[in-house]
Order: sequence, then structure tokens, then C-alpha cells
Amino acid sequence: MKCQYCGTENADDAKFCAACGKPVTGQEEANDETEVAAEAAETPETAEKPETNEKTQKKKNSGNRKTKLMIILICVAAVIIFLAGFMIMRARKTIDLDKYVSFESTGYEGSGDVYAQIDWQKVEKKYGSRLSLTKEFKEQYGIGADSVSPVDVLQSFISVEVESDSNLSNNDKVKYKWNINKKYSQYVKCRLKYKDGSYKVKGLEEVKSFDAFKDLDVKFNGTEPNGYVRWDYKGSGLTAADFQCEAYETLKNGDKIKIYLDKSKADEYSANFGKIPEKWEKEYTVKGLNYYITKSSELDDETLKEMQEQAEEEYHNHMDQHWGNYESLESLTYMGDYLLSSKEKNGNALYLVYHVKVRDAYSNGSESYDQVNDVYWFICYQDVLADGEGNLIVDISD
Repeated sequence: MKCQYCGTENADDAKFCAACGKPVTGQEEANDETEVAAEAAETPETAEKPETNEKTQKKKNSGNRKTKLMIILICVAAVIIFLAGFMIMRARKTIDLDKYVSFESTGYEGSGDVYAQIDWQKVEKKYGSRLSLTKEFKEQYGIGADSVSPVDVLQSFISVEVESDSNLSNNDKVKYKWNINKKYSQYVKCRLKYKDGSYKVKGLEEVKSFDAFKDLDVKFNGTEPNGYVRWDYKGSGLTAADFQCEAYETLKNGDKIKIYLDKSKADEYSANFGKIPEKWEKEYTVKGLNYYITKSSELDDETLKEMQEQAEEEYHNHMDQHWGNYESLESLTYMGDYLLSSKEKNGNALYLVYHVKVRDAYSNGSESYDQVNDVYWFICYQDVLADGEGNLIVDISD
């Protein structure tokens, strides 16, 4: 029997190898073991075959699901990449104007100014190479279109306006708004983003102030509706010539006028006097002008009595100059007055009316005549005025 370990030939009934000493298995046992092993190997293979097919199918289904999921993920990623690219390209041509507007405060507290400006150089630097002119613009301007940049074109369609830009103090809030001419889109391929807002004033210089109108002596003269204003400055530093008025003439009592200083001289006043006016304009109410009376009730009793006396004296003078010996005055009775005034209130006429009884008596020998006749007579006073305090101004000798 041959040793299965070292190959030495041993006796058929040997239990151990004479060379290596390891157990020697007989050929019969080996054959039996071989058969048993073969059966054992054959039986599991036959039993496990259905289970193996089921696992294979599961693996196949799992692989299909993974493939589909991978395809879906790839499609979603492609859509995301496309949208991101689209948004990026769109953003590259969308100009956020609010990022390029700035404000500058100049002047002094209480009289400051605010200016808004757009930094077109920054816009050009960031968007100049990304923007392009439309075909319509090129067709309209021809060869000249090649020398114009899209940003230059935008400047002519865009501006920003500050609503209250003068007489400002620090911490004032001023509103601003964008003025966008929509025609820009016909010439430049881009989108604009903007929003109206407000700006808080800062950086104005502190300076002392004074009341420039305190020593301004304003007077109203003439007769309405053609009154006029004059003034004189009695203080120091300024002169009457520093003040201006929006309406010098054709004034009426009750009108409102503004006298003002030139606020552009704030720097000059500050340098010369170390202070600026606390206010640059002042409103005045026109008063004290003479005016034409429009109602008889405006006549005072004393003036009316003087006018009546003058009228009666005038009538007696008329009698002395024009009446004959056969005429005599029986009575001269005041009946009342009648006032006419123009619609423009630039003139009037006052009539005092009298009832006169005149006796006509004469005789020529053969016949005689004696009768009392009624006559109505008036006297007229032109341009009866009243001053600013209501006192009548009338020339009773006229």
C-alpha cells in the first residue's frame, strides 16, 4: 500500500507508513470516502440549484433598478446644469443699478444739497464685454454704431432723481427715484434691476446761523391793483441788493409774496461772516396799499358831510353864474349817493344826488308866469380811495 503522504510502498495490512509514520488509509476506504465525497458534492449541487437561480434573478432586477436610477440622476443633473447655466448667462446681462448709484452731500447744515450719480465706469468695467447692441440700433445708426458702447447708450436712457435736494440738514431722509426710458431695450440687449428708495443725509458742515430778515425793512406802496414793494436793509454785512422778490409790482392787499436770498452764496456768507442765514426766504402779506372803495358804506359820516357841503357850495356858484333874475332856489335836498366801480377795481366814481326846486317867475305886462319846477342834479367825485387803515382819501375840491 502506497503512503498517500510520502509515496513510500508499505505492506497491504500496514496501518502506519514505515517511512513517515503517518496513518496509511486503505484503497478501499479511500474509494469509499471518494464515493461518499462525490455523493456529498453531488447532493448539495442538485439541491442548491433552484436557490441559485432565484438569487441570480434578484441580482439582475437589482442591477436594472440601479441602472434606471442612474439614468434618472444623470437627467436631473443635466437639467440642473442647464438651468444653472441659463441663470448665469441671464445674470451676466442683468444690471443691478442700485449697486452703482451713490449720493453726495454738500454745503452746510440747514442749507445742504444732495446729488445722485451713477458710476458708469464701474458698469462699463463689469458689463461692457457682456452687452451688445441690437440689430435695430445698428441699422438706425449705421457705421456710427461701431464707435458706441452699449453702456454709453444706456446712459442716455437712465437717470436717478432726488425729490428734495436742497435746504437739507444731516439725518434728513430724501427719496430718490429711477427714471428709466423703456426704449433702452430696443437698442441694448440686457435687463435692468432697480428700486426707488431713500437716502439719509450726512456729512454736512455745521455752521452758525443768523436771521437775515430781522433787519429787512419791507414797505408796500401805491394803489391796488398796481401796488409795489420796496425794501431797505438796516443790518450789517448784507445789502438790499442781496434780496430778491418773485413779484415786485401789480400787487393787491392780501397778496402773498416771497423775498429770498440766493442760497448758492452759502459758502460765500460762511467765509465772509462765519455764519449763514437760518432761512433763505420769507413770506410777506401785502398790506397798507390804498384801494378804491366799492361800497357806499365805506364812506364815513365826516367825509360825506364835507362832500355834501362842497357840493351845495358848487351848486350855488352855478346859480350865480348861470341863473337869470326870474329864477330862484326854493330848496336843495340831498337824496343820496350812487357809487360806480370798475370790475378790475382800478377806479370808481361817487355821485351825490340832489332834488332841487326852482321857481320861475316873470311878467311882461300882459302876462305873467310863476311856477316851481323840480330838477334833479348830481355832483361826481372821481377816484375815491381809502388807505391801508380804511381812512378815506378824496379830493373834495375836484
